[in-house]
Amino acid sequence: MDKKTAARNVCRLLITIAVTMVIFCLYRYLINFYYFEIVLGIYMAVATVVIFTYVIYNRGFSRMGLTPEMLPDTMTEEEKAEFIEDGKQRLRKSRPLLILIFAFAFTFIFDILELFALPLVKELLGI
Repeated sequence: MDKKTAARNVCRLLITIAVTMVIFCLYRYLINFYYFEIVLGIYMAVATVVIFTYVIYNRGFSRMGLTPEMLPDTMTEEEKAEFIEDGKQRLRKSRPLLILIFAFAFTFIFDILELFALPLVKELLGI
């Protein structure tokens, strides 16, 4: 891996961490001042919209792993290459949505652990 690719990946990681922190901290702040059910519902609705947008924009991932041999013979070689490249471009362009999906997933997983797993562990240990 060259330095440019490594720097780009580190930048993406830092952006992912920053977005996750903002979404998580906003969630924690809002559940302290508003009804938990309302905030959770809004967060779940936004996460659902982001996930569906990601899947629909990438056309259900129907273009992943395609080779020119898998496409119909009625398509020319240029059309096949363009079709496959379009799928790759869509995955690249939808990376910001993937960052948001990760941030919402982290928030929900942390909340589930805090609400269910932590009390169970405390109960088992007698704390």
